[in-house]
Amino acid sequence: MTATLAATEPTETPSTLQRLAGLFGRQLWLNMLFLLLSFPIGLALFIVIVVTGATGLGLIITIVGLPLLALTALTWRGGAMLERWRVRVLLGLHIPNPYRPNPHYSILRRARAFATDPAVWRDLLYTLLLFPIGIVEFTITVTLISLSVGLIAMPFIPVFGGESRMISLTIDTWVEGIPFAVLGLIAAVPFAAFLNLIALAHRELARVLLGPSRRDALQQRVNTLSRTRTSVVEAMLAERRRIERDLHDGVQQHLVHLAMSLGMAKDRIDTDPAGAKALVTEAHEEAKRTISDLRNTVRGIHPAVLTDRGLDAAISAVASSLPIPATVHVDVPGRFLPIVESTAYFIVVEAMTNIIKHAEATEIFISITLRDDDNLIVTVVDNGKGGADPMNGTGLIGLASRVEALDGSLTISSPAGGPTTLTAEIPCGSL
Repeated sequence: MTATLAATEPTETPSTLQRLAGLFGRQLWLNMLFLLLSFPIGLALFIVIVVTGATGLGLIITIVGLPLLALTALTWRGGAMLERWRVRVLLGLHIPNPYRPNPHYSILRRARAFATDPAVWRDLLYTLLLFPIGIVEFTITVTLISLSVGLIAMPFIPVFGGESRMISLTIDTWVEGIPFAVLGLIAAVPFAAFLNLIALAHRELARVLLGPSRRDALQQRVNTLSRTRTSVVEAMLAERRRIERDLHDGVQQHLVHLAMSLGMAKDRIDTDPAGAKALVTEAHEEAKRTISDLRNTVRGIHPAVLTDRGLDAAISAVASSLPIPATVHVDVPGRFLPIVESTAYFIVVEAMTNIIKHAEATEIFISITLRDDDNLIVTVVDNGKGGADPMNGTGLIGLASRVEALDGSLTISSPAGGPTTLTAEIPCGSL
């Protein structure tokens, strides 16, 4: 069990060499690869879409027209999916799925839903624009690379017996080519910056056309909030019923037994002191059990140690009472908002409860870290039998609802035979 507090270090202004290294770093090469591939991919998509689309429209009155039009639609949608993958891998931008949910109805109703989805037509616009844009990007990229490399290579061409010409000048010796090489090195800086700028512009175009629109994003957000609100209310009602059941079946029964024992001891204290003493002793043990049950019930609502000492102490306290070994690793820079800490705490507690009940595990590992994007990462791993299904079980569904209410996500990997890994990402920066 470890807890680490991160110290805040002053940011340093990058030097000129560091800026140049960043300019000519890995991302530049990925950007150039992206710009060079836009032309062949755009050309292929343009040819297939135009040929199949025009043929399908011309033969629409025959049995061949509709399949060709369907192939055209699948081509531009597949091309858009390819572009989202290419933008994510090469440009580092993840574009969410923009499509509306596809209803599981008849083929005609599904085709109608497909045709009325604005994201599908934005896909078509992007795939058609990719061809002319790709021509421009390919031409600019090849020209700038060729010009810069050609200038830098000027001193080396005469060494190998060649002859270089620059406009009306002839380069016969390597010394005469040095000024052009210096010019090429200097020109490489604005060339690289310009290529990065073009890639950034293409990235923004892909985000606008291939991603969800603002209206769709707001609608999806409203749907998520409505779903999580219902789930949170149901979870709160279930928690209230659990507390009522624990108080009725546990604490109340202990208190009734305690009152009966003390009443019988009161009646016997004069006639049977020894029996009264035994009843008082029994009542004392019953009082301790009642206090323990009441403490567990209160801890299930919100543990005081979480408020006083934070996640590390609260989770460690629960882990120490488990019947199997549990390793706790907490590496966070201090405290968070109460809603974030309570959500992380209940995720871990519910996960440990499920592991004890169902997983047949012999070891648990719990990790809580803060990622660079201000997301709190909660991971619970056990070496049990696996097979946990997040769709079957109100506990896991309730956890997912807790996390989604904070704009987070919950994922579970539980293959048959184990291990089971539960990972929750809880945003902290925007709360």
